[in-house]
Amino acid sequence: MSESSPVSPRKVQQALTYLAALNSDDPQRVQQTRGQLERWRGKSSEHERAWQEAEQRWQLVHRLTPQLRTAVTPEPVNLSRRRLLRQGGGLLVAVAGASWLGWLWRRAPQFDRLLQTVHAEPPRREMLPDGSQLLLAAETSLRIEYSNGLRQVRLLQGNVYFDVARERLRPFLISTRLGEVEVLGTAFSVSDRGGEIQVAVARGRVEVRGLREGSQVLQAGERINLDGYGRLLARRADAHAVASLEHWQRGWWSFTDTPLAEVIAEVNAYALQPVTLAASAAQLHLTGSFPSDQPEMLLQALPKILPVSLVSQGQQRTLQRR
Repeated sequence: MSESSPVSPRKVQQALTYLAALNSDDPQRVQQTRGQLERWRGKSSEHERAWQEAEQRWQLVHRLTPQLRTAVTPEPVNLSRRRLLRQGGGLLVAVAGASWLGWLWRRAPQFDRLLQTVHAEPPRREMLPDGSQLLLAAETSLRIEYSNGLRQVRLLQGNVYFDVARERLRPFLISTRLGEVEVLGTAFSVSDRGGEIQVAVARGRVEVRGLREGSQVLQAGERINLDGYGRLLARRADAHAVASLEHWQRGWWSFTDTPLAEVIAEVNAYALQPVTLAASAAQLHLTGSFPSDQPEMLLQALPKILPVSLVSQGQQRTLQRR
């Protein structure tokens, strides 16, 4: 049978029966079931796929309220042949529960949506089916796909603030061109304006993994960048990270010792005429707060704050170091 062939419902029900027994309060029963399950899974690839599907269905039940979960979760049963005959009623409950889980699995909502914002568009709020909330900056594009076992966002470009609803059994993952971010119950931002990718945490924790080896877990008030090769740079503590993200939600850019290259990349998503940043000025850093709906105010203020000049030549503007 090919890997793409549908799994037999009967085998999924068998796997669910094993799962019910593994959740027994009897340690001896659990130990016995583990051995039987290992042999059963090893019989064929279809048995293994049935087990994987049964695990996913089981997780769906455990995302229900405790009252409903009690009503639909099958009672644990012993899988020895002799006791199965004596506990036929318990087995019927397990099989009925498995059938109900199959129905729930088919009815579980799927979600697939492409979100995009245009140049100079004000920050847009979006609510996802699980209660998670997003705030999208201008010139942002991302695809959101929810399956029964995973919530995944593919950030194609732009800047997004995530406030993620916690679901212990269904991870929330953000994929970018340089790495990925796994949510551990949190609110945070991910920004990709074509250079380095930045992740900043306002609440909770995230795990950031680059294309290269290694990962970092960020706490609230920390940020990290992925360089152009997908390597994790040094994690930075930022006492102003939480306030900066809160200001952004209210329509303000709040920069604290931020490289000018990152500042201009964000400003260009809003400015009527884009600005080219000269290499000589790229490593300067900016601290200050500016209204995000008035990018020209920030650009006109820069020469008063930093040793730079905004030079116009026809339709091109360049920010260069004085």
